[in-house]
Amino acid sequence: MYLRLLMIAAICLHVPLTSAVTIKDQLILEQQAYKVASSFYYISLDEGNSEAYDELETVLLEMDGKLAGVRSEDQVKLSEVKQAWKALKAFSRKNEMKDEGYTSHYATVDVNTSRASLVKALRGDNRSIDTPALDIEALELAAEMQRLEMYYTEGAVSLLGFPYDKLDVDAKKFGKRVRAFEQRVKKESPEAKKKAAEIVRAWVYIEKALINFHEINVPELVKRMNKVIVTKLVEISKA
Repeated sequence: MYLRLLMIAAICLHVPLTSAVTIKDQLILEQQAYKVASSFYYISLDEGNSEAYDELETVLLEMDGKLAGVRSEDQVKLSEVKQAWKALKAFSRKNEMKDEGYTSHYATVDVNTSRASLVKALRGDNRSIDTPALDIEALELAAEMQRLEMYYTEGAVSLLGFPYDKLDVDAKKFGKRVRAFEQRVKKESPEAKKKAAEIVRAWVYIEKALINFHEINVPELVKRMNKVIVTKLVEISKA
């Protein structure tokens, strides 16, 4: 009986039993981790343009600010997350494109590995919720959209084997889910309904590019529409 009450409380408060960091914080930080990795890849895509480096620094500051705002009684867990972030932050600054004219495979591997470690530290053992509240689903979709944009950008500059088929499959799943989300939001306020429609509209612009990456390579468009989608999903989560 006690365990059942504890599980109900965890779902209501959006706090997983395996972690003292709220699910909202997990999703916000996860989305930002993908954004950091994407900014690293974009330096290579933009051929070392100084603006791309500046953008990365801005994203790193955003992540610092978001993590500083996290409060948890589980200091061990929080310390694990902070250490993982420290590693990703350091590796993301080691793109040699500006000085050497290329980005080494090792630098990319380090960013990918440290990003995966941070996401694992955030998620804990299990974070699945069968029927998430609207705000949680909005943040889940924001993190997933940012992950797709990250992989798309990596694929645009990758010289080695890239899992295009996996990107196709994940993009198709996202398309189905974001359209179902729009239908769910129709029951909410007119403002939220309008934002959901704008999210789907932005997704339509890049859907084919993500599903058929080997045929359509438009990273600039994907980046712009990703920003629209993520921003409006986060706004819905705060409504």
